Amino acid sequence: MKLISTCLIIVVFFGEFFSIQGAIFHVENFGAYPNDDIDDVEAIQCAINKAIESGSNNTIIFDAGVYNIATTLRVQNALNFTIKGQGMDETYLIGTQPIRIFFIQYSYDVLITSLSIDFDPLPFTAGYIVQVTDEYLDVEIQPPHHANIGQQILYMVRFDPEHMRIAFASQSYGIFQNLQENTSTTSLVSENVLRLPLVSPTEFLVGDAIIARYSHPNDAIFAYNSTDLTIHSLILYTSWSMGLVTQRIRRLNIINFHVLPRQQRWFSTSSDCMHLVSSQEFVNIIDSKCQMQGDDGANILTCYTVVSGIVNSTAIYVTTLYGTSPYAEAGCHVEFSSPQQPFTVQSSGLIQSVRYVNATTNLLIFTEPINVSINDWVINSDTPALTVRNFTVERNRARGIVLETRNIDVRDCVFNQTSAPAILIQPSLYWYEGPPARNITLANNLYINCNEGIGRMSGTIAIYPMPIQKVPVIDDILIESSTFHLGNFVTSILQSENANNLLLTGNYISVNTSLPLIYICNSRNITASNNTVVNLQSKPKKYKYYNFEQHDVCQKKLSSLIDLPNSAFNSSFLPPVAIQSNDI
Repeated sequence: MKLISTCLIIVVFFGEFFSIQGAIFHVENFGAYPNDDIDDVEAIQCAINKAIESGSNNTIIFDAGVYNIATTLRVQNALNFTIKGQGMDETYLIGTQPIRIFFIQYSYDVLITSLSIDFDPLPFTAGYIVQVTDEYLDVEIQPPHHANIGQQILYMVRFDPEHMRIAFASQSYGIFQNLQENTSTTSLVSENVLRLPLVSPTEFLVGDAIIARYSHPNDAIFAYNSTDLTIHSLILYTSWSMGLVTQRIRRLNIINFHVLPRQQRWFSTSSDCMHLVSSQEFVNIIDSKCQMQGDDGANILTCYTVVSGIVNSTAIYVTTLYGTSPYAEAGCHVEFSSPQQPFTVQSSGLIQSVRYVNATTNLLIFTEPINVSINDWVINSDTPALTVRNFTVERNRARGIVLETRNIDVRDCVFNQTSAPAILIQPSLYWYEGPPARNITLANNLYINCNEGIGRMSGTIAIYPMPIQKVPVIDDILIESSTFHLGNFVTSILQSENANNLLLTGNYISVNTSLPLIYICNSRNITASNNTVVNLQSKPKKYKYYNFEQHDVCQKKLSSLIDLPNSAFNSSFLPPVAIQSNDI
């Protein structure tokens, strides 16, 4: 009632002004004043609501300073709508609870720009272990982190304070905890010493530096079922879960977006920097950086569903295993695959109409008969074109980019000290994510000491379906004109599992290993030409630049047309992408 009354008073006072389309709505005029240490949500939400009601092309303006945000700001049914601060270093929205800051839904042409987002209290803490038992860790908290009590610990990971990155090589270790087994929360042992309850014993030792993430599911910015969304000139210092999450966005632009640790913190977002689900037409990631986050830099995917019922030859029920309503609409193309060969397309169809059944199930009506069976996998094949330019991912806990889409162009990017592969190309039934990627160009990129930590695989670039198949399922990959600087703990530049038609050309590779640079499993048409390799170790006389994986599912006879002669790696040219000394 208080919010309604406040809005009514403001509408009467400013009614004439707000009747004009294309108006500017200053949050200060609605009672949101920076730097007063008072919750500003009611006033800001009032401004947002009035701006949306007043028509299209309206702008919400924040002044310089700090605004306190205790509950989520909602943008719904907006048209040509802008939320704008005074600059990334001028306007700060500080979440004072474990919340989403923005929730955007059913809107068209929304721009959020020129501000920063942070949280106080933080969604994590960090410090040095001073005591270890099977039931808990005692940690001396290091400023600027805080000894927050009453929090459940979802995961803990070792940190390397010397290199300011998640611990790597033999020091990499972390645990996720099933919190249903133990509902205990953090408590204060003494001044600045926090007790972290354990679900099970760990490998952590006294003296280890660790980061501990608290258990809350909210992402800082969440956008759903909207068209033409732009995130521009925005810094996100942390989030209780992921940074930017989108679902079902048609035409998505992420420009000058930065996820960074603030004020010497050891962490930024608790999970992914960006997690982009079921996008349409295109996704552009330009001039952006993800640093020291708790999971992937960017994950671009669509969710698998299953055929849960068959009505007739043109009507089926599909059910999601992902936790949200399955994505489908009239005019979408979908692909079907069998449980035995989950990433091989068996048939396809064009959706004529969709009927909502419940939160996890839809009835799909097709334009023509389809050939499917119960438990077949279903995925929307109208994936967005992905363009990534001048994007940096560094010192995070997991992968740089996870590619589970098609028509991909990643250029002029830097992947620096990622704990897992810099790029992972992967459909996954563990996460119900896909589809198998195809038409991929990775060019003019710089890879520095990646794949050295907790998520390490066999390659700086890893092509790895889950589960691995007997036939190639990921097609048409070009890796060219890039610089690889492999540190002392990197096994190879490329892990090729189930790939078809891959060319590695024009790359400069600096290594410190006598191990093969490429590992192959059940792949075809893998070729290389005109690459330069600078090896700091002597190679065996009969050195080969590739080897076949030895996993049970990998059979040498299932790979063919492997054309990786030593001559393809004997060129001599300078790095196509220069390595800066402060990057290594």
